Amino acid sequence: MKYGQKMEHCSQSSNPEDVFYEIKILGQLDPQRSKSFVGMTLSYVENDESGLACTRITGAVIDQPALHGLLTKIRDLNLTLISVRRFVPGISPADEASNRPLQSDDRDGID
Repeated sequence: MKYGQKMEHCSQSSNPEDVFYEIKILGQLDPQRSKSFVGMTLSYVENDESGLACTRITGAVIDQPALHGLLTKIRDLNLTLISVRRFVPGISPADEASNRPLQSDDRDGID
């Protein structure tokens, strides 16, 4: 597969309580390793932060143990983790950042 192509797995969630995550790993997954992420959408892209080629794994994760299971698979496959991001489908990262509540660090200097 070439970078930018997607390998689709079923990532549609019928449970409104599911949380969606984007996990980036370094390099392109080969077809054998990509089978470890059934239920997720895999896409091969240039990583905006570093300019390196990476695989983006996105989809619904039912709970924290399921997220840890995905991270364990990444570790067990000896893959390099770049980032993990929770997101709301249909909302851009910029919109998420502008609508997030203030953190205690953000309040420094506010009386």
